[in-house]
Amino acid sequence: MAMLGRVETSREAILDILRRREAVSVDDLARQLRLAGTTVRRHLDVLMRDGFVAVTQVRGGTGRPRYQFSLTEAGAELFPHHYVRLTRRLIEEIVTLEPAETTGRQGSELAELIFVKMAARLARECGPRMDGRTPAERAGIATELLATEGFDFELVRDGDELRLLGRGCPCSRFAAASAGGPRRTCDHDRRLLEALIGAPVTALPLDALPHEFLCGYRVAV
Repeated sequence: MAMLGRVETSREAILDILRRREAVSVDDLARQLRLAGTTVRRHLDVLMRDGFVAVTQVRGGTGRPRYQFSLTEAGAELFPHHYVRLTRRLIEEIVTLEPAETTGRQGSELAELIFVKMAARLARECGPRMDGRTPAERAGIATELLATEGFDFELVRDGDELRLLGRGCPCSRFAAASAGGPRRTCDHDRRLLEALIGAPVTALPLDALPHEFLCGYRVAV
């Protein structure tokens, strides 16, 4: 019985790592969990069988094929979300669109417009809480507010620098789809944060992010 508990804990730990990262190799998982690679592979086999994890072959280089593992939609649903509120907000913005706003726009352009309108509405709603606050204080309030909307950000203070690091958000799939290529920072997040904080927000380079984060922003203070 105790062994079963350890097995379940290891699989939960794998899922939690995959929740916070876009794709991970067996070697990465083994190092983080301090488990043998063969043990990690057995856990991954079970998680793939159950539909919680997917595998992708990484092309390029020589030698043995390399594989990356990621969370599936079913795997993501194992974790609590607050997307109901966000979905309601998006629907509210959709039903208020005027014909002049939608005419001639493609799907990605409409999505862009809806996110912009949602960011403006959130900024208006949050305005009274931000009055008289410093940018750092507003960033903290914005982090708490967005957590209830399904955006997972962590506020990091490093000397005079203030950064917001994200583990993923509802916009990330849209960013990947609209880019049609490699992962990039979601500009919807940046503009949403800028609207809420009321200070310039710039995206951090993806290669400068700690491995568990998918996006990051620097707040001008």
